[in-house]
Amino acid sequence: MKTTIKLAIGSFTIVMLASLITPALAGTPTATTTPAAKEAPPALAKVTDLQFLAGHWEGSVQTAKIEQTCSLADPAVMVCMFRLMSEKGTEMLEFYTLRDTPAGVEERIRFFSPDLKEEPGDGVTMKLASSSPTSVVFENPTGTYPKRSTLTRTTDDAFHSHIELVDRQGKASTIDADWKKTK
Repeated sequence: MKTTIKLAIGSFTIVMLASLITPALAGTPTATTTPAAKEAPPALAKVTDLQFLAGHWEGSVQTAKIEQTCSLADPAVMVCMFRLMSEKGTEMLEFYTLRDTPAGVEERIRFFSPDLKEEPGDGVTMKLASSSPTSVVFENPTGTYPKRSTLTRTTDDAFHSHIELVDRQGKASTIDADWKKTK
């Protein structure tokens, strides 16, 4: 279970509120002029759309306590630290970024032991797949562990995260957590 929490927690720490703005149609054609205007694609979400994540958050997953702190000093890159704690103390750390890319917001996650030994591998990269005023969904385009992370904002100072995982044997599982912003 610790491995499940360890590999998946980061995908929901990031993953929060992005509001997409749908541009207005280019114009209304007349019968004697140009053909009908096509609808423009929606604008890509930006890290600044996720600025509510800046600050300190606390929550729990089963009996483990979780916390994260995010900084938005650069409007194109949010830097975050996540910690998972049990009754024994800190079990693992994650450092991750949410950053603007030409394809949209991307989350890059690296895992560390409490003494900052980096976990093997290249970490996890999640892409913002969809967003609304109250929900964001990040998906892993190259793997299934985690497969998807959905964050639902419940109030200005709270959100719920739901992470979907599929292990190498094809067994599906989920991790749910409720987060509260601390002052």
